[in-house]
Amino acid sequence: MKKIISIALCLLFVFSISACTDKTSSIEDNSNDSSDAIVSNQTPNDSLSLPNEYDVIINNIINAYPWNDDVVTMVPGNPELSYLYLRNSSLSEIGFALVDLDNNGVDELIITGINSPFIYDLYTLSNGKAVHLFANGEKYAHYLYKDGWVELQWSSSAAVSGHDFYKYSNGKLDFIERITLDADHALDVGVIDDLIQANEDTCYFKSSSEKVEDYISITADEAIKAIKTHQKKCTPLQIEYTLLSEYKQ
Repeated sequence: MKKIISIALCLLFVFSISACTDKTSSIEDNSNDSSDAIVSNQTPNDSLSLPNEYDVIINNIINAYPWNDDVVTMVPGNPELSYLYLRNSSLSEIGFALVDLDNNGVDELIITGINSPFIYDLYTLSNGKAVHLFANGEKYAHYLYKDGWVELQWSSSAAVSGHDFYKYSNGKLDFIERITLDADHALDVGVIDDLIQANEDTCYFKSSSEKVEDYISITADEAIKAIKTHQKKCTPLQIEYTLLSEYKQ
């Protein structure tokens, strides 16, 4: 068991899944220059005009502050929001921005901690309504890039973690590929007889869906190469956030 834990921790380090709990870290194996990462100038944008549907969401968050530590009642009007807001001590630590991620003429609403390398929540507009696309937590983090590319880094246990890649287009996320270290699945399908036997060349898988039955066994080198191939397509966004503390309600 110690061996598989060591392998999992190695994956967490190399692929920076630990960024989900460290808001100042970045993807260490990303081939993009870290200087181009998502940033905030922390300068209020007094001229920003939000669509009414987004304005309601932002005002709900502001009016619920200080947030209740019960995630369901944290922001009563929007219980789907990430609980990560609770890790911030003031409205000046949270920012939001409008970005047309897929270049279809509809701005998405991005909300996050201004020092976070990943976002907290993402919304889009569809048929006159705000649609919540995803929220993030400590063990799962979405990274947004230009032209609708999205990378999800996640971990469900010491033995299971991975990267999912999506292409965002017209209000939905199209699944591209999953690269995962999954010792539990390797045990289930008979690749290994015991978790003690787990190593880098027996417990990596790729899949074009989120279903474990579609997993295809790959080596550690193949896993790293696949992740880097996807990440080379990902150009970081430059985002200027408006602070919640400065938003003109």
